Formats: sequence, C-alpha cells, structure tokens
Amino acid sequence: MEMRLMTLMFLGVTALAGCGGGDNVSGPTAPKLLTNIAVPNASSPSFSFDIGYVEAGTYFLADRNNKAVDVVDTKSNALVAQIPGPFTGAGATTNESGPDGIVGITGTNTIYVGDVDSVKVIDTAARKTVNTIAISTSGSRVDEGCYDPDDHLVLYASPGDTPPFATFISTLTQKAVGRLPFNGSSGLEACTYDPASKSFLINNDGTAANPDGELDVITASSAVAGSPSVSKSFPLGKCAPTGIVLGPGNDVLVGCDPSAGDPLITLILDRTSGAIRASLPFGGVDQVAYDPASNRYFLPARHYVTSGTAAASGFSPQMAVIDGASRQLLFKIPVGTGAHSVAVDSTLGQVYVPFQGGAAGFANGGISVFSTH
Repeated sequence: MEMRLMTLMFLGVTALAGCGGGDNVSGPTAPKLLTNIAVPNASSPSFSFDIGYVEAGTYFLADRNNKAVDVVDTKSNALVAQIPGPFTGAGATTNESGPDGIVGITGTNTIYVGDVDSVKVIDTAARKTVNTIAISTSGSRVDEGCYDPDDHLVLYASPGDTPPFATFISTLTQKAVGRLPFNGSSGLEACTYDPASKSFLINNDGTAANPDGELDVITASSAVAGSPSVSKSFPLGKCAPTGIVLGPGNDVLVGCDPSAGDPLITLILDRTSGAIRASLPFGGVDQVAYDPASNRYFLPARHYVTSGTAAASGFSPQMAVIDGASRQLLFKIPVGTGAHSVAVDSTLGQVYVPFQGGAAGFANGGISVFSTH
C-alpha cells in the first residue's frame, strides 16, 4: 500500500479513501496525463475557450482566441482544422464572447455552436458554417445548449439577457420555434435532455425561492406545443450550479461553483424526484462529463481551492474523478490554469481538458488529454 501511495504521489494524483474499488484490493486506477496538444495563439493573450464535444473520433472545442471551432483527431491527438464561424472571438466580457456552447446532432455531421446574438450551424464534414440562426440583438452570447433527439429540438440558453431566456430550435428546419423567459432568474447555465422523462433539465443560477440555484424541468411536450414551460424545480442549496450530465440509473450530476465563503460541493440527484443522493466535497467547476465505458464522471475545476471553501483567488485547479456506482470521489488530478471544459472519447478512453498557460507542467495554453483509467 505504501508503494502504491508513493507511486500515485509521484504521478501528481491524490487517491481518496472510500473509493468504489469493489473487490479489487489494489484499488481503482487513476487517469494519467497522456499529452498536451498545442493550439495556435493560445499563449498570448490568455487562451479563451468554452465548451468541448466529442463524436465519432473527433473532438471539437469552442476557441475564442482563433474565432473558430478547433477540430482534433482523437486517434492521433492532432489538431487537424479550425472552422471559422465567423465568430465574435474574445470580447470585453465573457458575455460578449463567442464561440460558446457546442451541441452535436448525433450521426449527421452537424454541430450547433452558440455565439453572440446567434447560433451557427456547422457541417463538420465540409468544415464550414452552413447557416446562422438569429437569436437576439442584445449583444449577449447564446451560451450552452442540449439536444432532444426524440423531438428534433435543441435548447440554447441566453443567460446575459434580461430576463434570461431559452430558445428552442428545430433541427429539421434550423429555425427557432419557441422561447421561454425565466423571469426573476439571475442567469442560466448548462442543460441536458432526459429521454426517460422526455424533459429538458436546465441549471438556473438563482431565483427568489432558491437564490443560490435550482434545477428546472421543462417537458419536451410543452416545447413541441409551442408553449414551453417549467413543470417543476428542485432546490440546490448553496450550489451556484454550472455543469450538468446524466449518470447511470436515474442519477444526474450537477456541478457547482459556489460563492466565496461557501463550501465547495458537487451534487448527485435523482432526476425524477430531485432528491439529493450524494453531496461531495469538490467544486469550482463549469462543464462536467460522464463516461459510460468507465462509469466515471470527470469534473475539471478552475476555481478549486485546497481549503474546501470557495474563494475569489488562490486557485489550485484540479479535475475530480467520481465513481458512478458508489457516487464517491476517487481522485483529484492537477490540471492547467482556467480548466473548465471537458469532453470524453469513450471508445478510446480519453478525456479532453483545455487550459490556459502558466502552471507547472502546463506552460502554454492548449488541450490536455488524459486516460479515463
């Protein structure tokens, strides 16, 4: 055991007690850093990026420095293309920047990409933008989104508008077909589609009832009918929710980025009842991912601090690895400065985490590739 702990420490990985290792007396295996992929113009100024997405051996990243979607071949881990929007690029604030959220329409060589005031539709085979869907004229970004394959709908959040709102887009016509304002909300974050309940789940930054965040449920049937509405809401305590992803069974994991002074946490809920199944001492995250092949969640946290209490500075970015079966925190792995985006190639067992330069082992901005186990 001493030798194993020494090995893990040598690798810069902290293994935590109470891991879901089953009968494997040697314990679960920690992910390892495989390589860092260089990205042009990612060193100066600081690399501004957003959401990542993987499909069919290709990783896509919203890259504001290059006003493009970066394309990485996950077999060779080489940057093979940069697809222009045209996108706004890195603006004066995050809300004035793009590209932002990426939503893949599985099996179609099509991705949707949020930008300031619009959503771009990209043909990934031709590597070009084929349509622009106007969403607003406020100068605010269209941020994160999610896809309902049952009803051919994409939901995109516009968190910087007053009030924040969600837009529903038909993937058959590539036109906006509905809008849902969130009156009284302080902002919107990531969403996901639950095929079991045929509902969208979206993180709401805060309301009068739940000032530090709630998980809102929107039935797809209401969106199809042209009158989308929130059917129920689940309080999230002092979470300040960000990322969201479906896990095994009826689990849904909500990533949190709490306000300074609040405990860093990650929540796993029953997505039907909203009951909290686990509250884990890790937070400061944005995008989160679940890998069904390894039954693990991956959560890069740019705002992680070793004290366990959220702060405005003194960050020590780490990526949490959480076991889907036991709902236990397995590992915390060092990642680069600003790491807040993650995507998994389950077939190859690889996790993609972009970062800004400056940290030891992550000198220049780029994309880290980790094994899933």
